[in-house]
Amino acid sequence: MMKRMIAGTLAVLSLCSLGGCGTKNPAGEDAVSLRVWGSQDDQQLLRKMCEDFAAANPDKNYTFHFGVVGEGDAKKIFLDDPAAAADVFHFSNDQLSDLVSAGALAQIGGGYRERAERENGAGSVDASMIDGKLYAFPATADNGYFLYYNKKYFDEAPDTLDDILAACNQERKFAMKLSDSWYCASFFLTAGCTFSEEKKIDFNSPAGLAAATAMNALCRDSRFINFGADYDSSMISGFGDGSVIAAVSGTWTAEKIASEIGAENLGAAKLPKVKIGGEELQMRGFAGYKLVGVNASSAHPEDAVKLAAWLTNEENQMKRFTERAAGPSNTNAAESGAVKANVALAALADQLQYSVSQNNVPASYWTAAEGFGTDLVRGNVPDAELQAKLDTLVEVVNNPIG
Repeated sequence: MMKRMIAGTLAVLSLCSLGGCGTKNPAGEDAVSLRVWGSQDDQQLLRKMCEDFAAANPDKNYTFHFGVVGEGDAKKIFLDDPAAAADVFHFSNDQLSDLVSAGALAQIGGGYRERAERENGAGSVDASMIDGKLYAFPATADNGYFLYYNKKYFDEAPDTLDDILAACNQERKFAMKLSDSWYCASFFLTAGCTFSEEKKIDFNSPAGLAAATAMNALCRDSRFINFGADYDSSMISGFGDGSVIAAVSGTWTAEKIASEIGAENLGAAKLPKVKIGGEELQMRGFAGYKLVGVNASSAHPEDAVKLAAWLTNEENQMKRFTERAAGPSNTNAAESGAVKANVALAALADQLQYSVSQNNVPASYWTAAEGFGTDLVRGNVPDAELQAKLDTLVEVVNNPIG
């Protein structure tokens, strides 16, 4: 959804033959042509990875056709024209269910599955599976949200929301975009609400009401700020001028916040505990992963699977981290000193144990929940009206029109 995933559009496919760099089969046999999709920002790195793959497999003459398709757009572009879809492509894990339902993805089995499960974190593997079957290779584990804070105002990472608010006042605030359905889900997940396998929500339960009540209280607190549509830029500049001392965001804002307050003052940690229904609970959130899938209709399925496994191996995940600051799902890579030294990725890694995949989130949720959160942020919803609003939210999400 929106900034959670790197957006992109399908560009004119470019042809890059990698068979000539000492890898071409002299007899011209075993020629394999593969279409590969990745985001605009990843094109140079993706081409290099494919070139290395061809060099490592000189028994075949590989030719690659590259398409610029962002992870967030992969499902739509694939399903709009399956005949033109890539053999190997990157996509966000929240698209997995729809791609599998459409028969777009090849199932990953045998030694490839064993390696994927052995080498990657459990959360990323779970996000690659439907009904116990693996349909993609985990590539990154870096899309989620956690807490940033200015060390000038906190001696250590704040443990609770109350700790954060105690350091705030009307001039220096805590920011979280509760008008955004991605973020406001945190309160419901923390309270124990779920997105079921049937893609239904239970947010109008007693737990959901307790979550909404806690969220409503925060929205009315003068020490809280939502910002709205320009959340990222306003939050970052707020850190710079001191009007924000703590905020919820993701890895993409780390460098900009550090440039405003100095890297020495940049603190990052898991989300705080929050009081819901009289009980202090660890805040949960969404965990997002980027995956690499194989087209079920590929003319070269074995080669496509082999390439997908190559693009997501430990070495290439470290290359993504080094060149693109992407958080590895590979456990060895994630445990490297360089990755652990990254303040934002370390905080996200800590938060991921308290986060859930977006695989079961229905498409009908996003706009409906955004409207719910926006109403609360306006600060004029009495607690007595929350149950009715939750009933409406659940009805719209669980019974979409069309």
